[in-house]
Amino acid sequence: MLYERQHLTILKSRMAEPRRRIQIIMGPRQVGKSTLVGQYTDGLDIPFDFIAADGVNREDTTWIPARWQEARLKMDLHSEEEHILIIDEVQKIRTWSEQIKREWDQDTREKRNLKVILLGSSRVLLQKGLEESLEGRFETIKMGYWEWNEMRDAFGFTMQQYIYFGGFPGLAPDIKDEDRWRNLMEDTIILPILTRDIMEIEEIRNPALLRQVFELACIESARELSLTKMQGTMNSGTVPTIKSYLDILDKTMLVKPLQKYSPSPVKEKNSIPKMQVYNSAFRNRYGTYSFEEAMTDATEWGRLVESSVGAHLANRSPLDGFELLYWRKDNKKECDYVLKKGQSLVAIEVKSSSANKTDGYELFKELYGEHLTASLIVGPEGLPLEDFFSIDLKTLFKKH
Repeated sequence: MLYERQHLTILKSRMAEPRRRIQIIMGPRQVGKSTLVGQYTDGLDIPFDFIAADGVNREDTTWIPARWQEARLKMDLHSEEEHILIIDEVQKIRTWSEQIKREWDQDTREKRNLKVILLGSSRVLLQKGLEESLEGRFETIKMGYWEWNEMRDAFGFTMQQYIYFGGFPGLAPDIKDEDRWRNLMEDTIILPILTRDIMEIEEIRNPALLRQVFELACIESARELSLTKMQGTMNSGTVPTIKSYLDILDKTMLVKPLQKYSPSPVKEKNSIPKMQVYNSAFRNRYGTYSFEEAMTDATEWGRLVESSVGAHLANRSPLDGFELLYWRKDNKKECDYVLKKGQSLVAIEVKSSSANKTDGYELFKELYGEHLTASLIVGPEGLPLEDFFSIDLKTLFKKH
């Protein structure tokens, strides 16, 4: 039996309601959007159509209306009181949102009970279309990468395996053969995102540089890395181009360049970024340590633990509505992660051994304590990773 993520309960509940809004399921590649819909439709006693926009010409303005009309004809032919139309990868058609709006509004006027589910892997492209054309007509189900509890329950992952291999359910059976796992990461996830998904969103003039920026940011995850240093290391591109590519990698939930927290928004935006992958698998696809080697090297494992904590926070940030930052004072004292929601702050320090100092974390609490709603030390020397990965992060912003 396939593992059921919590999103299935949400989808079932919403689809059982009277027709009011289009349901938009969005999330990065390979997190189970199509599987979720398959679980919903399995055994469903309501007629439905599942169609995919893969391979449809981006400029086509007839494909969506034609598929919609086919669903209407089926309803009429079979005297159906209710029908569900599901469209996968809808964002691949350039003017999808205008077309969806037109058809949805027509059904609303005609009081036709045709419910709609849309799936998309490009968050930024979907959001743009939603804001431009579908205001008030939709609600979203946001799916992030698989978390620790899910990989444990579905595939028996240990904490160490999750820290190293991250949360890709489709690759879980392949982790015992690391060469195969790395090749599959490359061929089924990274390449399609870099060479196809991103190209649908942005005009990339230098795809080779985009690839270099991505690889370097992954390797340096959980470390500060200035854009000037990135340019010098790659010996290519301009700083503005590198910055724009990092922004794109952030929008597609690959790498998040964290800004340094400051009460001044201007200083925050002009700070040296700390690179952070959204999923540990991205970092370790390019790592020089095997799983066994990493576990026996205290320094490398400490970096892996910090990066995996950051990946969890980055993955949850768009879902839970907080901003993810870091903090450093005088280039010496650092607080690993700062969560910001409105005026509320949460400080998180990752301490993988007794050798790790917490001076920066303590200083941050001292300086910004009036805005802190929670502060945590995570790792073997603090809150166990198993407990941290199970916390509902939204509760950290509630005053205790």
